[in-house]
Amino acid sequence: MGKTLKLFCMILISAFVLVAVSDNAEARKKKIPKKPKYVGAAKCNGSCHDPYYQAWVKSPHGKTFNILKPGERADAKKKDKLDPEKDYTTDPQCLRCHTTGYRQRGGFKPAGSKSKKSGKDTSTKIDPEEPSKEQVGCEMCHSVAGGNQFRVVMKNTKGDFKKEETEKYGQRWDYENTCNRCHNHPKSPHGDGKLDYAKAKDTVHPFSKYITEDNADQNIVKDGKVKDRAKTKAKSEEKDLRIEDWEIKKGKLKFSKGTKPYSSKKKKFYYKK
Repeated sequence: MGKTLKLFCMILISAFVLVAVSDNAEARKKKIPKKPKYVGAAKCNGSCHDPYYQAWVKSPHGKTFNILKPGERADAKKKDKLDPEKDYTTDPQCLRCHTTGYRQRGGFKPAGSKSKKSGKDTSTKIDPEEPSKEQVGCEMCHSVAGGNQFRVVMKNTKGDFKKEETEKYGQRWDYENTCNRCHNHPKSPHGDGKLDYAKAKDTVHPFSKYITEDNADQNIVKDGKVKDRAKTKAKSEEKDLRIEDWEIKKGKLKFSKGTKPYSSKKKKFYYKK
């Protein structure tokens, strides 16, 4: 009887330990936010994509907001019939494509932005040492409405996820089409030539020369997961997502009805017809 009771107790304790370990593992997994939101390129830095972030900072996309300042790229502005001495850092037409997530949830807010309720300054804080939403960051190319949701999926799976797992939260895989959101958009003032995607894609984040001893473990190409995913096709690779159109009304940018690629209310994606 004593041996039976002892055995029963050991089994019971083992069961509790297994449940506790399982619960702790689940607790470590972060919950996915209910709504998509822009978080900025700086969030992709650090423990996940440092080599890519460092390469991006040095790339043209990492300097897009700076171009809007007076005196910057004067010859290019004159060519496009823009005033080279004008400050475009609060111009809604420019901010749409020179910043990340402008006029969308969590996106960039220019100087002078204030809360309607409290009147407090809500403009995006700019850190010259760690650029983020004020430039054309990761989410402008990789997401539909901000990357806060699929970023959690990436963390929870330690990068071992399938395309559909992040695509359902707005990660887009139609990269060439994504470039057209700005570079070849009809509303772009820089319309003197089409973007050569095949040539341009290698200049976005040539990460290999930014790999160091400290961030070598963040070389996601080397670990094989990227190559495995490349063998599969996401829905947005087979059918491009819609590209937003917009209008400027009373000094504010408003997206044209029926052109957004994603509805957060309906949680539905829209593809090109």
